[in-house]
Amino acid sequence: MTAQPSSPFDISPMLKMYMESLELWKKNYESIVAKATDQQGVGEANGHADKPREIAPSVGGGASTHDAASPAYDAAILNWQNSAGDLFKRFVHNQVELCHFFGNRWEQYLKLPEQLSQCRSMTEIGNLQTSFLSQFANDYMNETQKLAQPVAELMKSWPGAKTD
Repeated sequence: MTAQPSSPFDISPMLKMYMESLELWKKNYESIVAKATDQQGVGEANGHADKPREIAPSVGGGASTHDAASPAYDAAILNWQNSAGDLFKRFVHNQVELCHFFGNRWEQYLKLPEQLSQCRSMTEIGNLQTSFLSQFANDYMNETQKLAQPVAELMKSWPGAKTD
């Protein structure tokens, strides 16, 4: 069985990065919750069960607790949330860009029959078709480059990415 060529608008790498980011965030969040639960159990054992865990604004504008490990956890959670948020925004932006691109292409497709009906000779029809197909190929190449650039940049900055 031969492999089919991939579509130039393959969103699977970006979707994979988004899902990996969510899984990493979930795994680390569960670890943080387990650690906080363990610490709360230690507080109860030391007679501090009635004290709620205080959260105060940190210098960076986020929230941090008053125990020693909290700033690291807060920074990690904020980092994961920002990573997932940025990735999701890029994913949605690319989808919006694709919708605009296809909308413009479809408008050109709809104009073609009218343009063909106005041709007075076979030469004009041939020139129109050549122009249309040339623009078609050019549009797809430009759109592919436009969409591939942010994905390539994101792949380079993604944790675990190979740097050559």
